[in-house]
Amino acid sequence: MAKTRKKIPKETTFEVLMEAGYRCGNPACGHILTLEIHHIIWVKDDGGNEPSNLLALCPNCHSLHTQGHIPQEAIRHWKGMLLALNHAFDRQSMDLLLYLHIPQGISIVYSGDGVLHFAGLIAKGLVGVGNSTYSGMIGPGYVPQSSHQLYLTQSGKQLVEAWLSGDEQAYRKWVSQPENP
Repeated sequence: MAKTRKKIPKETTFEVLMEAGYRCGNPACGHILTLEIHHIIWVKDDGGNEPSNLLALCPNCHSLHTQGHIPQEAIRHWKGMLLALNHAFDRQSMDLLLYLHIPQGISIVYSGDGVLHFAGLIAKGLVGVGNSTYSGMIGPGYVPQSSHQLYLTQSGKQLVEAWLSGDEQAYRKWVSQPENP
């Protein structure tokens, strides 16, 4: 006998969408226009409508998973990472980590006030500050200017790569290192 699908309560849908920042739960996707609520344990397998069993996915990623192209392990990992990152970082910090995950050779430079957005990630050792330059004269009426190169530290790279790949073992290895949260 097929299990009857119950309607997901609006409060639960809101909680799951907030958890994902109103974006697809696949960190490599980031689709925001149309989202669906995916049951991690499918309804036919007795999966319920609890927020812990739900993940926001765009229709494309949802379909790719249903067709077997995105493994169940990746879905569970993305859900776990969203929960962990939401407790450790705000959505802006998560976006900044993804932004700094760029190909080698490209330099990202910020002004001094821009670096402040990365302060928490720098303090956690996930982002580093490279070359800094200062210009401008000191005195009344002069505004000093500075630019600072930012990059993902090795720890930051490991975290983002584990998250993007859906590799739960790599994430667990990262978490188990003494200097990581």
